[in-house]
Amino acid sequence: MNYCVGIDIGGTKTSVCIADGNLNPINTVTFSTDSALGAENLVERIGNTYKELLNELSLTAGQVDFCGVACPGPLDVKQGKIIHIATMGFKNVPIRDMISKELKLPVYLENDANCAALAESKIGVAKGMDPLVYVTISTGIGSGIVVNGQILSGSFSSAGELGHLTIVPDGRECPCGKKGCLELYSSGTAIARDGSANKGKELSTKEVFDLYRSGDREIKELVNIAAEDLGLALSSVYHLIDPACIVLGGSVTKAYDCFKDPLIKALNKYTQPVENRDFNIKISSFDGEQVILGALIYGKGEYIKNGAES
Repeated sequence: MNYCVGIDIGGTKTSVCIADGNLNPINTVTFSTDSALGAENLVERIGNTYKELLNELSLTAGQVDFCGVACPGPLDVKQGKIIHIATMGFKNVPIRDMISKELKLPVYLENDANCAALAESKIGVAKGMDPLVYVTISTGIGSGIVVNGQILSGSFSSAGELGHLTIVPDGRECPCGKKGCLELYSSGTAIARDGSANKGKELSTKEVFDLYRSGDREIKELVNIAAEDLGLALSSVYHLIDPACIVLGGSVTKAYDCFKDPLIKALNKYTQPVENRDFNIKISSFDGEQVILGALIYGKGEYIKNGAES
């Protein structure tokens, strides 16, 4: 195998990576997604970045075999389309074919959280553990599931939408159209919003956790409630998947010391007792790169599989 490309499309930033045949990243360029400019503009900028990387590394297009793409959902992975990302304004976008045409490469598309889960299961803190569930907690909450070493995508490419699990019936309105979704209560965005409302001034998620560590009782109660809501949602994961490990990633996990105890307490409260069960929760050792690494791993697997089938 020659070289390959990994792409991580995010709501804020997009990264393009050239890796060797063993999926070791050689060079990565990250730029602002600027989704308001439209999907076609984004794909054009991805293409320009790819060409720049080829030039910098003195590579020709013929030396690159495939491209793995990680993108927020919901997606139709089979058709290679973005169904609708409300926060980005992308709807019914044939992103796989657009990137394939731009890069002149076979492109393999997967949900970003699924890619992260795959990376964690293959080369991360939960290597070899199966089943595995990866949960990212940052602006929102997403998750990916790996069973028997493979991504559990679901019949509509919608498995693992933990952030939209209803935990408060008829609760807060979510942009997805439902009410009471987990990410409205336990994401970094929710914690910052609730902390700001409590203190009567705008606070970042980090500032809320700083107040927690300083001993602020009201903030501690607020964070404990967010952690309990997360524990309630994860109890459903244990009931349905019975994972060997849950890996937590995303910016909020930098404050895991603040919500670990109430999270474990909630898991014990809401999860059916099973003899000798250990809530094996680990914090990702990656700093965001698990998504693009997962895209490369997924892309290589699909490239090999498609080569064998052809």
